[in-house]
Amino acid sequence: MSTLDTLASQIPQELRVKLMQHFGIAKEYEKNPGMISITYYCLMYIANEALKLQKDKQFVSNVLDYLEATKRNNPNDEMIKSMATGQATIEELISVLVTETNKAEDDEHKTSEQLRLLMRKHYTVGGLADVLSVFGTVQDDFITLGKIAKSRAVAIFRDLKSGAGSSGPSSAIRPPDSHIDASAHNISPSKPPEMPSSNPAASVYNQITSHKDVPFDVISQAQKLLRYANSALEHEDITTTVHNCEQVLQLLQPYYH
Repeated sequence: MSTLDTLASQIPQELRVKLMQHFGIAKEYEKNPGMISITYYCLMYIANEALKLQKDKQFVSNVLDYLEATKRNNPNDEMIKSMATGQATIEELISVLVTETNKAEDDEHKTSEQLRLLMRKHYTVGGLADVLSVFGTVQDDFITLGKIAKSRAVAIFRDLKSGAGSSGPSSAIRPPDSHIDASAHNISPSKPPEMPSSNPAASVYNQITSHKDVPFDVISQAQKLLRYANSALEHEDITTTVHNCEQVLQLLQPYYH
């Protein structure tokens, strides 16, 4: 029995229905060493939810031990080292999965195996949307995606129980970043989440645009990096903040008069 299986067997009864889904997601991504951070944050979410009960302290302690061991065994994992990067990675993964499920939902004739795969992806989207709460307030877009995905997963489960082997197209759900390519299976852990444009970067953007000779693509890239820096700073990730600010300086230095 794996460590995750052992932890799953120890989960408090009051949380078993709610959190077994997240254990399933954690176990699935544990198989891929490059995505161990997804497992890490799933377990962090589980620990947070268990702490709210304030009952089974031993279970929480065991989960925290797992988190510490995972962090210790993956010292160079940027997604674990930086919560801002971890959040960005999970948000991007959700968006990729939503794009894939939308494409699958458009297929009018699905086999039972295709329905099961689609159901698992919907459950994963719903579970990962929950996990985003470990980083703070979850954006409304992701809350909505999570609710829709869970509802659709339950509907497919019922279809499968009734012997359905095909299903007509249903209402697709759109990811917050609709530009993400459905083929993007390898999630890049290089950036923290983008923030709305109404942040300090906006005033800097206005200053940048006053230089008429700065190419638009340079301005756009600088603005994006400043949003990343602002988001990282909100998560007290100084390393990522400084790195992004240095990149902005390198971009704009040739145009500074």
